[in-house]
Order: sequence, then C-alpha cells, then structure tokens
Amino acid sequence: MPSITLYTSASHRLDADSFAEFSITLAHLAKEILKAGENNIHISYLTAEIGFGTPVYFEAKLRQEVFRTASVLNEFMHQVDLLIKEKTGVTARIRCFSFEASHIYAKN
Repeated sequence: MPSITLYTSASHRLDADSFAEFSITLAHLAKEILKAGENNIHISYLTAEIGFGTPVYFEAKLRQEVFRTASVLNEFMHQVDLLIKEKTGVTARIRCFSFEASHIYAKN
C-alpha cells in the first residue's frame, strides 16, 4: 500500500503522456511524504460515469503507520490537490483511508 485510484469523467480524462507524468509525480509524493516503498505503490486510473459530484475523484487506501500522522496525511492530500488542479484544472474530491495492518488481507 498505498493503493491509489483516480476516477475521472470522460471529459476530464488525461491523455496517456499526461497520465504517465501524473503517475510519476504521484508515486514520488507517496515515497517522499508517506514513506511508501516503491514496490508497494499501486496507481490506477479509471474513466467513470459520474452520476453526481465532481468530475474528478481521488482515493488512496493506506496502511496505518505511526509516522503517517494527521499532518503527514494533510500534506499528502494538499500536494495531491495541487497536482490534480495542475493536470486537470479541477478541484477534485480527495479521500484517504488508513487501515490497521491487522485488518488488511492481501496477496502479491
């Protein structure tokens, strides 16, 4: 973890080059701010039919760690907000969910 998903409406979808650049920057933020291991970061990009709400939605699921304090998560969300605004021009809905390791069951 973190497992990160960016949902966008078709009209706000990034082209392949922009998404590649976005992913590199986002992975860097996860490594630098969240102290995530490079082999633990997963980034997905989905085009969605948005029935209601903002055309861009960001969701990160994280393993709870003592060093991932509220201020660290706030800084991560702030930097993600800036990145999304830069790349899409939209103020996205951003959510981070932190889970205790004992509540995460995973393979591969």
